[in-house]
Amino acid sequence: MQQEFTHAVQMNFVSINPFKNKNLFAFFNLQETQNKIANYDLVDSLGVKRTRPVNVNGVYNMTGIVSLGLPLHFMRGTINFNSNMGYSKTKQFINTAPNTIGALTLGPELRFDLSPSDKLDLSFSAGVGYNKTTYSLQPALNTEYLSHQYEGEVNWQLPASFYFNTSFTYTVNNQLASGFNAKVPLWNASFSRQFLRFNRGELKLTAFDLLNENVGISRTSNQNYIEDKRVNNLQRFFLLSFTYSLSKNGLSKGREPGGIRIMR
Repeated sequence: MQQEFTHAVQMNFVSINPFKNKNLFAFFNLQETQNKIANYDLVDSLGVKRTRPVNVNGVYNMTGIVSLGLPLHFMRGTINFNSNMGYSKTKQFINTAPNTIGALTLGPELRFDLSPSDKLDLSFSAGVGYNKTTYSLQPALNTEYLSHQYEGEVNWQLPASFYFNTSFTYTVNNQLASGFNAKVPLWNASFSRQFLRFNRGELKLTAFDLLNENVGISRTSNQNYIEDKRVNNLQRFFLLSFTYSLSKNGLSKGREPGGIRIMR
């Protein structure tokens, strides 16, 4: 058995034009593992499995992210195009036969951040996640599925140092096992007031999962099986909180003495 070594290459590109409110970010990472320690499984006629570690080569992982931001002058906001990509390849042995496992993920997203007024911020986004896993020795386990996620958020500064926030997330899971293709709406909201000198104190009432339908759905692709998981998360509840800031500037960034809030 030899020690494994990981070789990595990383590239980054950043371009920002603050005068035109444009930006471009790109990231790429490649990792290759030499003498990767993998499982060598032997299954006898009685179904008893014996596993020992062995060295393999040809194992790697690569990820990439691209983000482009452009201004929306007529709506006082920005539009962002984001995308992430990942591909990994690993190996194992089952009864002396090599099993090569490939996993591909793609995730494009579109996001709008708007400030129609100095006291109102809006954001909306929509994204798709594509996942595909292949097994050279067990093609019956090959799987691909989609997930969609839509989000919206409102931050509103009201008179007399009152603030209102609400967010809504809608997740759609497709092509999973029966009983796991759930559509999950999650709606949160809060109402707060800031007070004391420099607005250091905040009293907030927050409502989580107002629709009482929060549930966790996930899929994991392992070396020799696919696992779909459904978790009953904590559902609708309310929280009353008090926060005191030790900073002279108060609780909100950009807040000046006198209660003026800059939300851009």
